Amino acid sequence: MAIGKIEPTGCTVRKGKVQLRFSFYLEPGDARYEEHHVQVPIIPEGGYPGEVNAEGAPVDQDHYNSWLESLPKKWQDNPFHNHFVYVDADATDAEIRQLMTESLEEFWGIWANGEDILKAWKAKPLKSKRRFVAGDMSTTNMKRCRQKVEDIVERASELQVVRGVK
Repeated sequence: MAIGKIEPTGCTVRKGKVQLRFSFYLEPGDARYEEHHVQVPIIPEGGYPGEVNAEGAPVDQDHYNSWLESLPKKWQDNPFHNHFVYVDADATDAEIRQLMTESLEEFWGIWANGEDILKAWKAKPLKSKRRFVAGDMSTTNMKRCRQKVEDIVERASELQVVRGVK
C-alpha cells in the first residue's frame, strides 16, 4: 500500500499559487519496493574531516571514498516519485488529499506496471497533467498563499494518504 506525503522542502508560493510537493513511498510487499529501500551512510556531525577545496569538494577523492565506505549505514525508504501540484490559497484539506490520492493512484499504476514514470507521464493523457495557470499576484493573495504554505508545512504529517484507503 503506497503512501503519499507532503514534502515540506518542496512547498512554496509560485506565481500566486501554493506549490505542494507530493512524495510517494512504497511499503514492503509493494511492486519494486527494493529499488527505493536503500542503505545510506550515517554522516557524522561536521561531515568529512579531510581537506576540501573552496567549493567544499574533497581534495583527495580516494580518501573521501574510503571514509564514506567506512561509515555505519542505515536503511532508508526513498520516494519512488515526487510530484508538484499548485492550488489556490483557499484549497481545503479534502481537496489537497483528493489531488494527492489521484496522483498517487496514477503514478502507482505506472510504477507497478514497470514503466518509466517520466516517459509515461509525458506520453499519456494523465489526470495529474494539469496545466499551470498563474494565480492572483496581489499582495493580499500572496500573503494568503504564504500563510497556507506555512500551515500545510506545519501539518504535513496529517495530510498523508494511503493507496487503497478511503
